[in-house]
Parts: sequence; C-alpha cells; structure tokens
Amino acid sequence: MNKKQTSNITTSKSTRKFKLIRILVTCFSILLVVVPIYSVNKYSKILLSTPLASGNSPADCGVVLTGAAGRIREGIAILSQKQIKKLIISGVHQHSTLSDMFPEILFYPEIKLENVILERRSNSTAGNAQQSLTIVEALQCQSVLLITSDYHMFRALKTFAQVFPPAIQIIPYSIPSERLRMKPGLLNTRFWSTVFEEWYKYLFYEVFVY
Repeated sequence: MNKKQTSNITTSKSTRKFKLIRILVTCFSILLVVVPIYSVNKYSKILLSTPLASGNSPADCGVVLTGAAGRIREGIAILSQKQIKKLIISGVHQHSTLSDMFPEILFYPEIKLENVILERRSNSTAGNAQQSLTIVEALQCQSVLLITSDYHMFRALKTFAQVFPPAIQIIPYSIPSERLRMKPGLLNTRFWSTVFEEWYKYLFYEVFVY
C-alpha cells in the first residue's frame, strides 16, 4: 500500500468520524430544545387542571402566601366569613404592616387583628412552609387552608405536604389568575412565561427541596 492510499484511508476515517460527531451534536441539540418544550407544555396542562377554590372550605387556620395581587384580599375575606379562625400571612416584608399591604382592612370591623398573624422570616415557598408550620403548631391547628394563586398551587401544595406532618390536613384554595386563565395560544407570551417560570422553579425544587 502506497502513501497516497494510506492517506486516503486516513482521510476517509476522519471524515466518517467528523460526520458521526456532527450527527451526535445535532441530535443532542434537538433534544435540548424538544425535551424542555414537551416538559413545559405538559406542565401547563398540570397547572390548567388545578381545581379552583369552591365556595365554603372551612379549616382551623388559613395560610396565605404573599407574592401576587389578590391573595391577601382573598384570605381576609375568608377570615371575615368565618371559614377559618386564624389567618397567617406568610412572606411579609420586615417593615410592612397589615394596613400597608391591605388598606381595606378598615372595612372589616368584624375581624380582630390578633387573628391575623404576619410571618416575616420566609422569602420562598419552601420558607413559607417551614415558617408557617411553626405558627400552625403553636396555634394547634389540625387543618390548614392553603391560599395562593392557581399557577402557584401545584408547587406550593407539594412543598407544604413535604414539610407539614400528615396529621395536619392541607386544603388547597386556588385563586384564579389572569396570567393562567387567559387563552393559552402559542403566541400568548404572558401565559407561557408564567408556565415556564413555574416549571423552572418546580425543577429546582425537585432537585434541591423535595
């Protein structure tokens, strides 16, 4: 075998090797795109299937998670209707007061302010669960109404279930949000950004929290 033939064989092997690497890189790149798209779409169906709050849901205590408009208002309304005895607002800023967060509290004279507890130590859903549990146990609540937005409920409920003992019943109370309940078309960037954000946080919790 002469040098030219040897060179051609070497070149042919290098070409095949390069093509194989290119195919593998292409397949891997496709997977990096397809898998997240499939996963996010599946997660959107999970969020959309989350049942919304229904009428009367009595419990010993309510835990409302800060972070979106309407959550505190809903919690106060539930307390006013005597569906719960105590309301814990979890994730309150260090210097915020109830009247700062909800000025309309003045229109609820039937509510005793000592029945609204502000939890100020948490700044995440996992922290909400851990810090709320301490208060719930101190209040000797056997059932808890978990109040948060519909897009947040799936992750929040799983987090609280991981932290709270089985003896304490957790009842989900999902508040419908425009971000999730709007028509989920392919071009609806607000809907998909909400789903993607929750999906990303859920993956983080699956790896580091649950």
